[in-house]
This record gives sequence, structure tokens and C-alpha cells, in this order.
Amino acid sequence: AALGGASGGIGGSMGGLPPQPVSTTPQATRVLVLLNMVMDEDLANDEDYSMLEEEVREEVGKYGKLLSMKIPRPQDGCAASAVKKIFLEYATPNDAMNAEKELKGRAFGPNVVDASYFSEESYARGALS
Repeated sequence: AALGGASGGIGGSMGGLPPQPVSTTPQATRVLVLLNMVMDEDLANDEDYSMLEEEVREEVGKYGKLLSMKIPRPQDGCAASAVKKIFLEYATPNDAMNAEKELKGRAFGPNVVDASYFSEESYARGALS
């Protein structure tokens, strides 16, 4: 009983802190967005774009079953805010969580990769931002 009381008091407030970084906000979806991986030169021509696609697909496929990937370019007519981002659609939210855990904070060339979740519905509609 004393242990339960201690964990409910001091341990309860401390116990509430560690899960926060673990559970990501917003809630995990099957779609992960990677930032800081695309440079202007990657989008400059089809050859460089294809090389980027191939390199990314090979790397991100290690963390789960990748269903689709979109790397918007200015000429694709999508929102300017979507350019230089990489959208990954995994088979399950768990696969996306594995990828997020492995990729976020990793160095990619001169940059540090950031990752966040994206609405599955918006991704399906092609409403990338």
C-alpha cells in the first residue's frame, strides 16, 4: 500500500513524464513526412530526382512495409509548403512509428532529419502540405 501511494504521488507525476516523448503528437498515422532530406539540386532534373527516390526508398523500406512515397516538386503543382518534403505511406502505423524512431535526428548529408505524422486522408487526396 505504501508503494502504491508513493507511485501515485511522486512516482505518478514522474511516471507521467517519460511516456510523453514516447507517444508522438499528433497521433501516429501510416503516413510519415520527412524534412531536411531534400536539397534544391535533388529536384533540379529527373536524373537527380530518380536517384533521390531510389536512395530514400531503399533506406525507408528497412523500417516497415512501404506502400507508396511522394516527393513533391515545384513543377508537380502542389503546395509550395510540400516541396522538399518526403511523404511515406506505410502499411501500418506501427511501421511508420518504427521509421520515425530510426530516421528522426539522423544525419542526412549536411542536415539532420526531422519526421512527423501526416493525415492519411489528406495524403490519399493528394493534398500535401
